[in-house]
Amino acid sequence: MKSIFTLLFSGIFILSSITTNAQISTSTGGAGSILPNSPISNTNVGIGTINPTATLDVNGDIKVKNAIFSGSSLADGQTFIDSNERNQKCIVFKAGNLVNSNNSRMMSFLDFPASNINAKSMFWFSIDDRSDNQRLRIYAETGGSSTFVLNNKIQQEFVKIFEDGNDKVFMHFPKPNSRVVIGGFGDYLLEHKFVVRGSAKIEGNILTDSNIGIGTSNFVDGADTYRLSVKGKIRAEEIKVYNTWADYVFSKDYKLPNLKEVEKYIAENGHLPNVPSAKEVTEKGLELGEMVKIQQEKIEELTLYLIQQNKDMEELKAQMKKIIEKK
Repeated sequence: MKSIFTLLFSGIFILSSITTNAQISTSTGGAGSILPNSPISNTNVGIGTINPTATLDVNGDIKVKNAIFSGSSLADGQTFIDSNERNQKCIVFKAGNLVNSNNSRMMSFLDFPASNINAKSMFWFSIDDRSDNQRLRIYAETGGSSTFVLNNKIQQEFVKIFEDGNDKVFMHFPKPNSRVVIGGFGDYLLEHKFVVRGSAKIEGNILTDSNIGIGTSNFVDGADTYRLSVKGKIRAEEIKVYNTWADYVFSKDYKLPNLKEVEKYIAENGHLPNVPSAKEVTEKGLELGEMVKIQQEKIEELTLYLIQQNKDMEELKAQMKKIIEKK
């Protein structure tokens, strides 16, 4: 392309050496086609115009090998037979190899007026491969939406960014093997769909239908799978746990162990009944909700023991009072 424009401007330099302030007529060939501008004080070069407004002003198409340029534009309110006619009449730039029988080339830029085909004026830019598969397209409406699309080799979308003209934006990666890596390259941590190397802040809710791991990717412990797994310490102002509670201790049919049975159990096992041993906690961990319930169970059992002891003490006091009164 650089050599093409070098030849083009070299030709312009030669023409300007023949006559200054020149306009090149497009009617007939030969030296007679080089005419003075009107007004003659105009020092620009024009092709197809006698009053060029730029250093080189071309009224009509510029055709270079494998490229077509057009400076024409259609006013809004046009009527076209179909989209093919619209496309042919709205070409601004085409370049690259021919890719189909409609004389389409690999790169296209079109300027569409508002018409019976599209309600708003818009531009269209696309790049195809040599098999006539569109790989990139960008288009936007005047005062309206904007769209950027990348397609694969069979013209399936794998990236799309869309803005509706009112600041509502979405970006999607519809292919199941899509990945996003921020702060690294695409081959970093291949097992993850979304990777951020560095701090990330989300001002809003984070929702997942799966599990969350902090410092670990292991969510299984024995037969249980945990929604949240943390390797390290957890600090919180408050933790709320939903679990069953120990009020069954106060049920009439609850069998409260007598203290001799409790004493014997402790002597044999080294811990309270229904309470995990130190070895079990070390090996299997501690279920917070279940442990709080067990502790509540023991508190309620202790309360029943105290109530019973208080009754026994009151009875002893009454008996002692009777003995003292008899004396």
